[in-house]
Amino acid sequence: MKIGIVGLGLIGGSLGLKLQSLNHTIYGIANNEFNEKKAKEKKLANFVSCDLGLLKECELIILALPIKDLINPSQRLVESIPKETILTDVGSIKEPIINTWENLHPLFVGSHPMAGTEKKGVDSGFEGLFKNSKWIITPTQKSNLNAVSTLSELIKSMDCAICQASPKEHDEAVSLISHLPIFLATALIETVNKKNNQSLLDLTQNLAATGFTDTSRVGGGNAQLGLDLAMNNQINVLNAINNFKNKLNVLESLIKEKNWNLLFNKLSEAKEIRENFID
Repeated sequence: MKIGIVGLGLIGGSLGLKLQSLNHTIYGIANNEFNEKKAKEKKLANFVSCDLGLLKECELIILALPIKDLINPSQRLVESIPKETILTDVGSIKEPIINTWENLHPLFVGSHPMAGTEKKGVDSGFEGLFKNSKWIITPTQKSNLNAVSTLSELIKSMDCAICQASPKEHDEAVSLISHLPIFLATALIETVNKKNNQSLLDLTQNLAATGFTDTSRVGGGNAQLGLDLAMNNQINVLNAINNFKNKLNVLESLIKEKNWNLLFNKLSEAKEIRENFID
């Protein structure tokens, strides 16, 4: 297929590399001339340009843009997408994006790959990002069935497992397993950053190992993404934070009360529950 990718950062660049390996012809849109040059050097697409006119060649287009640019797209972008072209996005919230694009394009289907790193920008993409990942599609009653089918087959060809959910269900679920961890990790990083005790800070920095690395990773990522998630999935994020605070308060009470048996049971239960979330 002739596939357009608008945005060549971590997700868009990785898509470009993977889809080229599957013999698709990729038309990549960079946001400035500097990134256009770097994308060409990294061979993120067969054709790279800042000119949105490149998209007229495409049978399917993937919007790999920041959330704010997906919710409030430029008129130039909207006008550059042929009406007969299947269109999707990779945004990590769905309701506001779908509400925008279903009114702009007849063949839009929302989607979201559950893959990423703390890296961003045109240097961050790599071909193996999506291997064995989950990829959620969020069709609605307005969705074109042929577009859903074509997009699904493309996703499966990239070694991804497809999940399907409503936009509302998606946003609730990712607030718990994807968005909440960003804010928890941020709070954790702030907690260990003991600026008022330099010797303790030096020691904790020297001792920090894989446990801290694993639990803090998403707090060291793209700050703009975290802000966009909080702004555009606010109610779900706040509900998740409130639920977490309640759970943490219970653990705090058990420690204060020296209720070690119940605390042990809670820790054991969490270990068992975690196995259902981790492959």
